[in-house]
Amino acid sequence: MHKFTKLILDEYNRQGIKITDQNESAAYVSPLVELSDAQKDILSKGDGQKPNQYKQINSSTGLAVNYYKLLEELGEICELVFEYKPAIPLKRSSKNANLDVFYKRNGTLYFVESKFLEPYYSANKDINDAYLDKDRYPIEVEAFSDDWHQLFEQSKEFKYLDVTQLCRHLLALYRYTHGYENSTYQGEPVVFQSVMWKMTERFMNLLSSSERDEMNERVNTLKEETNRCHEMFNTLINKVGWSNMQFETLHYNDILGEIEPSKYYNDFCKRYFFE
Repeated sequence: MHKFTKLILDEYNRQGIKITDQNESAAYVSPLVELSDAQKDILSKGDGQKPNQYKQINSSTGLAVNYYKLLEELGEICELVFEYKPAIPLKRSSKNANLDVFYKRNGTLYFVESKFLEPYYSANKDINDAYLDKDRYPIEVEAFSDDWHQLFEQSKEFKYLDVTQLCRHLLALYRYTHGYENSTYQGEPVVFQSVMWKMTERFMNLLSSSERDEMNERVNTLKEETNRCHEMFNTLINKVGWSNMQFETLHYNDILGEIEPSKYYNDFCKRYFFE
């Protein structure tokens, strides 16, 4: 069991948060709000997902499920789907992009990539060479192949933030909004959001002194990389004339007010170390 997972488990046990199952590598809790049968089915079949993986206490998908189900229950969003697959990014590929969350709000389509603990122990992934091969770019982006190639080249410069994944998602969303054959897009405004959990002081206090020093360095680097990614993506969006797209970088910590009216708000904050 990863150190962070063990820290969470110890805190859950101390606070009396019920663990539904546990093994050597993982511990599980029930979602705060019951999912629909369709949502459960999709999560059980998601790319790289094991059955009930979204219930793991360290799961980024689980964080997204709990947050956005509360928003849905409050009537703030509609048509909520997890593990949404908008399009295949490249030609001669069968691998679909897989975003954690899709929903609609006030006529706008939102696509979310959620991160919980990964930025604090993992690194930006190596980019697949196919994304540097302009011949693999789909017909929808051929007129801007140099711009997309530059974006993927720049993604290699990041240390902790998984920008290569975000680039793949952005390319898939471009296809989705520009005539992709399986697209249901009807010309609505689109927002692509990278939503991360920012390590809280409460969680930091569970670490040793040396671990805190290391984590503070990582937090500062992530802040810089997040700002750089935001600027880089929106520069690309402007260059290719993608006028109905916005890219946003957010932290769950800063959007808690959205779910504060929920009766599960305090439970959510306890689970994710916001209080």
